Amino acid sequence: MIMNRSSASLRDKLGVYLVTAEPADDSTVELIMAAVSGGVRVVQLRDKNGTTAERVALLRTLQDQLPPEVILLVNDDLAAAVAVPGVGVHVGPDDDHPAEVRRRLGDRVCIGWSIHDLDQLRDKSALAASDYVAASPVWPTPTKIDTTAPLGPEGVRRLRAMLPPALPLVGIGGIHAGNAGSVIEAGADGVAVVSAICAAADPAGAAADLLSVVAAATATRS
Repeated sequence: MIMNRSSASLRDKLGVYLVTAEPADDSTVELIMAAVSGGVRVVQLRDKNGTTAERVALLRTLQDQLPPEVILLVNDDLAAAVAVPGVGVHVGPDDDHPAEVRRRLGDRVCIGWSIHDLDQLRDKSALAASDYVAASPVWPTPTKIDTTAPLGPEGVRRLRAMLPPALPLVGIGGIHAGNAGSVIEAGADGVAVVSAICAAADPAGAAADLLSVVAAATATRS
């Protein structure tokens, strides 16, 4: 799952981006595989409660089972990514700096950076090291309560206007099939979701439904 840094190919995969629910358990791999069967092509393992060793074991299992076109990242665990070559990292403004992550992992993995405040855009080295950025949160979300004020679609629109045109943007936070289209219409290339897939009775169907919404909104915007 080692990837070349191509914003065009990554943008095509970011339509619906799965972030796993916490804590990760034996059902996590099954849920991820269901979401991938529904069309998800970017997966982030997020489990703040686990240890690096536990995340490494789960990442290796996922690498063995995921199709090669799926991009696999881990949330804020550079050591785990170092231990599992080909795994990317998603970090926020209080985590390891994207430039340091890039230095440690090289150019053939995916690195994402959460934008909570537009002032972060002053950090040009972080933007240069990132393959995509995430507007976080778009709306309030029960899966992550220690967040800054929601950006809303208008915040996503402002962020898109201030970013380098080639840098992909995803929205995360409170997104589901009923509102994902407005995030895309505001300029995002995709939506990152947790409960919209993880809490669904049919994760594959939920992923497919979200992809349809994203595709329709992208076509309308174009």
